[in-house]
Amino acid sequence: MTKYTFTATELPSAYPIMQHAEMSFLDSPPKKLFFYCGKAPGKFGETPITDLRKVLKEIPTHIREKFEKEKIRYSRVYNGPSNQSRFQFWKTKRWDEMFQTKDKNEVEKTSKKQNFKVEWFGKDDLRLVNTTLAIRKHPESNTLAWHNHSQVFHIDAARKEYWKIFVRQKTIRGFLVAVTLEILTFIKKITTKKEYLDTHCTYGGGQEISGTELKQIQNVFWNNISLFSWQNGDILVIDNYSVSHGRHPFTGPREIFVAWAD
Repeated sequence: MTKYTFTATELPSAYPIMQHAEMSFLDSPPKKLFFYCGKAPGKFGETPITDLRKVLKEIPTHIREKFEKEKIRYSRVYNGPSNQSRFQFWKTKRWDEMFQTKDKNEVEKTSKKQNFKVEWFGKDDLRLVNTTLAIRKHPESNTLAWHNHSQVFHIDAARKEYWKIFVRQKTIRGFLVAVTLEILTFIKKITTKKEYLDTHCTYGGGQEISGTELKQIQNVFWNNISLFSWQNGDILVIDNYSVSHGRHPFTGPREIFVAWAD
């Protein structure tokens, strides 16, 4: 779009985007998000939002305490410029697209500033690892909120989320996608080491976040979710330290643009 405005996502319309605070895997995420609806979706395609302060209060105590003590560790894997394939269910961009350079030295410099550990492997693939806060204090109000990507980067997140969406949307496509995600997730688990999954997260000490814990986290989000239907020209402003957002699958055209600010 422009230097400061982007399409909200490039993922296929059938794929869900789980609730998240924008870039919460960074040490300093943006403070505000600005969404604009250029073209409302034909059906569904809501941008669900959730109060992350309420989420934190309702997260089971044992999960909250582990995240408070250990923080959260993220691992992200990106293909390099040599991989021109566009059919990849979990990946969105190559590292040269994300960093806007093909120079590995520049990538390493930028990563160092963001406290990312860099690992090059394969032909030109990149793995980024970092540990950061899972619960954050609002920079102005000092209120605490759930602020991490555990419900997004976990290998089981998408398949579990889609069944919840299917219960709501009740479409044949939704059922087929849910089954496909089950199969693809199973294949990914048995063919790829955890540290080389497209995205992966653990507690800061390296302990895995269990499937049961993930389900409990997702349930809290769904218990507090708010949905609205986009109309052409709508503007949505989000406090990124207090409110999460996502995207439900849709049919027909959909143009949502986003910008953010510190």
